[in-house]
Amino acid sequence: MNQDTDATLTEGDVVDSMQREWTRLRPDLDFTSLGVVHRLLRASRLILEASDDFLAAYGLTRGELDVLSTLRRSDAPPSPTTLARTLLAPRSAITMRLNALQARGLLTRSTNPADARSSLLMLTDAGVALVDEVIPAQLAFEDALLAEAPTEAVEGLAGRLRALTTVWEQGRRPAPGARKDG
Repeated sequence: MNQDTDATLTEGDVVDSMQREWTRLRPDLDFTSLGVVHRLLRASRLILEASDDFLAAYGLTRGELDVLSTLRRSDAPPSPTTLARTLLAPRSAITMRLNALQARGLLTRSTNPADARSSLLMLTDAGVALVDEVIPAQLAFEDALLAEAPTEAVEGLAGRLRALTTVWEQGRRPAPGARKDG
């Protein structure tokens, strides 16, 4: 163990420092939620950064792989709006990804027969081949990324995160009978 690791164990991480600083400034507030939310945000950013670096060898970003893999798993061609909702991404980001992937010949758009103002998305044969090549490599990369963490930190984490995301995702759904435009 090096000095940096020893210091981290005794002093904590960046978020611990944030909590200590805020507690010093505002002892009247409880900063427990900051500890959870900011660690989730930092973990997400670190994973996305590492994933983008890994996927660059395939000419992809994590966002583009998310689009391609969602299309690969879809039983029926989704619309861009459905894709944006599934990926929790802004429509503008989805449009940019779709344009880039279509320009590379990895997906096609066809007119939606149910709504001519909308399109339906499908992978091309090249898109299917790329996803089928990348997914095993991405899984191995993610396994290696998690292997860097202590086993006890990872065990049961998926279930705890599922409990959080399930509650939050249910909160995003419109209430029964609620207007969609309001």
